[in-house]
Amino acid sequence: MTTYKCISWIDRCLFYWNQNIIITAHKQEKQKEIFTKVKYAFDQIPAEILLSDWTVRQKPIPKYDSVNELYFPKNNSRIKVSLDSRSWTATSIHITELAFRSDARSMMTWTLPSLPQEAPITIETTANWVWNYFYELRKKSEDTLSFYTFFLPRYEEEAYFSKNKLEVLPDQIAHINNLQISEGQKQRYKEQYDLLWREVFQEYPSFPEEAFLATWDCVFDVAKLKALDELKYTTHSRYKKLRIYKKYSWHCYFWVDTAWWSIEWDYSTISIRNANLELIAAYYWHIEPDNLCDVIDVLVKMWYRGTIWIERNNTWIATISNAKKYSRYHMLYREKTVDKITNKKTKKYWRVTTSKTRPLMIADYEEAIRNEKIIEMDERFKKECFTFYYNEKNRPEAISWSHDDWIIADAICVQMLQQPKYIELM
Repeated sequence: MTTYKCISWIDRCLFYWNQNIIITAHKQEKQKEIFTKVKYAFDQIPAEILLSDWTVRQKPIPKYDSVNELYFPKNNSRIKVSLDSRSWTATSIHITELAFRSDARSMMTWTLPSLPQEAPITIETTANWVWNYFYELRKKSEDTLSFYTFFLPRYEEEAYFSKNKLEVLPDQIAHINNLQISEGQKQRYKEQYDLLWREVFQEYPSFPEEAFLATWDCVFDVAKLKALDELKYTTHSRYKKLRIYKKYSWHCYFWVDTAWWSIEWDYSTISIRNANLELIAAYYWHIEPDNLCDVIDVLVKMWYRGTIWIERNNTWIATISNAKKYSRYHMLYREKTVDKITNKKTKKYWRVTTSKTRPLMIADYEEAIRNEKIIEMDERFKKECFTFYYNEKNRPEAISWSHDDWIIADAICVQMLQQPKYIELM
């Protein structure tokens, strides 16, 4: 990618006016290496250039040719390879290996505001796990669409193959059997795994989330997650984030987790499974808690019927209150309790996750994945599983800038399915 930018942007310098193009390297030796590519590309350009209109243009002569910059006075354009873009107003910028820069946050802080709105910017990097600015930026871009993200797997390169006979793949990399690649490519991946072990996921990832993995810390069995097939689904015409995996189903189980409606906050989620733990439908997006009732109502009108649990949190009351306006109110889960003061029986239309119930819930869910009781999973949810780790206190939680909304929703759905004695319909 960086070599491509060196070639395309030296071309831009030659044929456009007033270009200030910057390519940033993450360390000094790489700065020299990248500029060598720029110089080589320029040196290979012939003295006379035939244009598409059959006119001939003479190769421009740079006013000065330094160790990291070429400047062409004829059209006032230049290209520079630097460690940063400070004191420059760039018209185009390419940033390399952002995940490996210790100063990535500050470098981006002074770089982005100086760019014109229409200026192209590209970032290319190896993942380097999750505790870095690049991972945060990528997660934000998924929500805000401020950047377009592209994943370029190594196996798409035709030269990536081995002539050796394909060996039996260990469980840790058996997921590549699901890829549309040749036996020679699979064997090459196996040989890289034998050489690099866990680091193969970072250097030769087969899908984006794998690039960020540190498998020895992940709560869930990564090999089992990778082996899960990608499910086919349809989307609802109104709610594009509502995915339908199976047609109408009776005796299914809804779990609803509400969240603040904000692009920076958590997601509201709905996970629906049947008694066999098959995934029926799933919703995952930012939405007002009261409007979440409309999504549930859409599912009920599509003849998905069963029991609906709603997690009690800071926004649950809006969802519960609005649920009374809908015909499916009778499907809400309820618990009978006795008021300690009045000694009267009351009903609770919610379910609470506490510090005592959460570890058991996560443990049950981990066991269900490991023992292949769960073999169907939404791809959006799978991303959360890959970034759900044991922290320094050995407590399972989502890493920085990730979410666990769907993990909690689906884990409770599975747990409640295993405890039908608590279910009581109105």
